[in-house]
Amino acid sequence: MYAKIALGNVRKSFRDFSVFFLTLAFGVCVFYAFGSITDQAAVIQMGEDQRRMVQALTDILSGLSVFVVVILGFLVVYANRFLIRRRKREFGIYLTLGMDIRHVSLIVVIETLVVGVVALGVGLLLGLALSQVMMYVTAGLFEATIKGFVFAFSPAAALSTVACFAGIFLVTLVFNVTTVSRYKLIDLINADKVSEKVRLRSLPLSVVLFLVSLGLIGVAYKTLLEHGMMEEGPYFAIATGLVTVGTLLFFFSISGFALRALQASPRTYLSGLNMFVMRQLNSRINTAWLSISLVCAMLFLAICGVCTGFSVATGMNESLAVGTRYDMSLVSYPMGMASALVSADPEEGPAAADGYDAIARLRADIPNYDELFRDAVQVNQYTYDAEGNVLVDTTVEELFANTDFTGNATMQTMMQGNTDQRLVIVPVSQYNALAQMLGEKNVELAGDECLLWNDMSSLDELWEAVIAQNPEVEVQGQTLRFAADPLASLPFSDSSAGGTVSGALVVPDDLVPEGVGPTSTVVNLMYNGDRAEVEAAAVAATDEAYGDIMGQGSSLDAWPVWMCTTAQSLLDQSSGTTVVVTYLAIYIGVVLLVCCATVLALQQLSEAADNVGRYRVLTELGAERRMIDRALLAQVGVYFLFPLVVAVAHAAVALSVVNDIVALLTGFQIGTALVGTVAFVVVLYGGYFLVTYLTSRNMIVRA
Repeated sequence: MYAKIALGNVRKSFRDFSVFFLTLAFGVCVFYAFGSITDQAAVIQMGEDQRRMVQALTDILSGLSVFVVVILGFLVVYANRFLIRRRKREFGIYLTLGMDIRHVSLIVVIETLVVGVVALGVGLLLGLALSQVMMYVTAGLFEATIKGFVFAFSPAAALSTVACFAGIFLVTLVFNVTTVSRYKLIDLINADKVSEKVRLRSLPLSVVLFLVSLGLIGVAYKTLLEHGMMEEGPYFAIATGLVTVGTLLFFFSISGFALRALQASPRTYLSGLNMFVMRQLNSRINTAWLSISLVCAMLFLAICGVCTGFSVATGMNESLAVGTRYDMSLVSYPMGMASALVSADPEEGPAAADGYDAIARLRADIPNYDELFRDAVQVNQYTYDAEGNVLVDTTVEELFANTDFTGNATMQTMMQGNTDQRLVIVPVSQYNALAQMLGEKNVELAGDECLLWNDMSSLDELWEAVIAQNPEVEVQGQTLRFAADPLASLPFSDSSAGGTVSGALVVPDDLVPEGVGPTSTVVNLMYNGDRAEVEAAAVAATDEAYGDIMGQGSSLDAWPVWMCTTAQSLLDQSSGTTVVVTYLAIYIGVVLLVCCATVLALQQLSEAADNVGRYRVLTELGAERRMIDRALLAQVGVYFLFPLVVAVAHAAVALSVVNDIVALLTGFQIGTALVGTVAFVVVLYGGYFLVTYLTSRNMIVRA
């Protein structure tokens, strides 16, 4: 009998269970889909580096899932708390009709199990479908392939999901039984007559606090925009503290005068049901300002996290396309690091014996060199002459100090950080050899001209300002002026950052002293065949010849290969990093958005349940159903939009600063990812809003 009652309750009140059911099903779906990534990747043909990235992603998600389970557990208990509170009078009727508290608890247990099991089943089916989509998305991000149609199911992820949510259900059952067993009959019967006490705040105090909150938020915005996130000092911490306190005061004070401000305009206040809506909102915000502030903070983190994650992933891919035009780049430091001259005799050592010709040494050490490589160009950077004197007296610090740059705060911070970087020189013939290998146009320099080599496009604005305000530079006692088109932008070597050189001077060959060893050397090579086919053999041959000296931190003068970078390995690593960053951004963003939407939805559903009698009075007074629906829509809409608008304002300022950092590192503008972020928020957050409105409307209609 009790099972029949419980099933009937679930069937009749399914709309009341909608938020609880939606949160459970969505949580199960996301938890399974992201937990099954390892089994998804098992059917994708990918390289070893990519598989390592997938394993790293799996490890990160495993740790993050603990946090997700805790959050979802809190949401499930919070949602269930609303259902219990909603049904107090119903439980009172059960007790009045002769049931004891154990049987009422049994009905609650059965209802929770039914909804939980159905939500778990639906969530697993949705998660299975989502995981199939993610499998092909993962393959696309890795630029890998899947042979034919593959249906991937992860038993481990399914068992983990069932176990975690079974634990959540168990906690929920204990909470429900404990809560119901503590109720007294008189409290249950009179549950709908108990109203929440609302404390009225002083109008002058509310206005003052509101103005103070706007001032604090404004100062925080100004501090962040002027000093950015990377400048030394307490500026970022100050901005964070100010905007936090300002947001709390904003929501705390707004309810104290918003109603009275609207009352100052009788025409608006008395129009339709505005008076009723404003009083409802004023009462709700007055008692829930702290939770609304927390929701605003989580929305801010979700928007910034998703947008930044998408931007970083996209920016990395775009910058990598620019930074991998060579098949392989080999770097060495035959004279040590560029910041100091090696004290040893430059006429000694393997590099000097080879005349610093790295390509000749490669031909001698790699037997099948001509079979593997069709073209190679060596580029040397010079810092010192034969006596150890610097070739260019001017430092980067001096150039920046003589430049009035009005660009973004991040670049200004970068200018302040370059304190002792020396300018190096590169012969123009080597630059033109690179241009010829890439099919680009050669450059011509007069005897007193030079170029500034910068292959990081995000720094072009900075270097253009430096050149404009410092049109001449002295090299070996000779004054050079920058050419009419002063920036050289060919990629210096393969790089995942889209650039490896910024601030080198391309000069006429006769300005390079004879017999002087370069401080650094890079050899850029093109394979003799398709990159994917030759890659393995080329890397194996290089490792066999130089594997014992490559990457030795104490031997930066290893010759001719201290570090080997290939375009294919960078692309593989980047695709893996893209997957990690993108999936983490989506995973965290989904969890935070679900948290925010669930909290707001349950608060509004609770409000609607408490106000059923008030809406009934409106109907009896002659208010049309259409007017009541509009009033309810306005109330729910404002409640959902209020924290979102404030969060978007905070995010707009924060993202403008983050954009400077992302653009500096990747050359990608963060605004491009806003469309995807907005769609993401609208679908998820808007879906909860719609469910909340329809459920609240159903409560009122049935009243």
